[in-house]
Amino acid sequence: MLKTFIIDGDKGGVGKSMAARALIHHFLVRDEFTRPKIVVIDADCSNPDVCGTGGLKAGPGIMHASLVDLSTEDGWIKFGTLVGEFSEMGEKIECRMIVNMPAQIGTRAFDGSIPIVNEVLREANAIPVWILSRTQESIRALEYRLENMWHRYQNGVAIKNLFFGQSDKFGIWADSQLRQQLVVSGGWSEAELPELNDQLTVKIGRTPFHEVLSTGIEGKSLDFGYRLALNSWLQKAGAAMAKVEDIGVA
Repeated sequence: MLKTFIIDGDKGGVGKSMAARALIHHFLVRDEFTRPKIVVIDADCSNPDVCGTGGLKAGPGIMHASLVDLSTEDGWIKFGTLVGEFSEMGEKIECRMIVNMPAQIGTRAFDGSIPIVNEVLREANAIPVWILSRTQESIRALEYRLENMWHRYQNGVAIKNLFFGQSDKFGIWADSQLRQQLVVSGGWSEAELPELNDQLTVKIGRTPFHEVLSTGIEGKSLDFGYRLALNSWLQKAGAAMAKVEDIGVA
């Protein structure tokens, strides 16, 4: 079966790329007998932290990795072609597609202006993964998605990015009617993405996490303390990503 995780949040800097990379790593570290085939699409062409230079590429465990501009109809047609290819493959094996969305994509693709969007998401068995900051704007952007594409947002995962503060600081989200609707009464779950050390984040850059651990950064091994910090972060992030994988297709 093909399942597609749409890593979104609309705002720039909310942590979409970091969440996408954590989810990809979560799948890659499985043993070869339980690991699904992985497809990675980075739609953030202006700041491609997932598949840009130095980032993820096709190789062991990753069948396909590319940049696709999903702010245009041509981009969605290209994406739809990829979905068709891997959906057919998914009839025989487990496939997971991870799509990292750019900022402000809501008013460029999810407003009904590109008719093919809904059909592509349906064929992809798309599951929204919404990265939350602590702001009202983060909630409003998700409300906008529901207003335009409710049928595609019945199931999903809301991830609180703890870069913006500990879980109890997300009071606006906790008290919102939207959380009541989606998480308490609906088919959504919640998870938390832990904060990664600032210096470690800078050191790693776009280098995929599994490469950092296996070969280091530019041929140099990560200092032991930073390695411990990264492993600890990946373990905690993996718990959040397990919740993402558990969500069923609506």
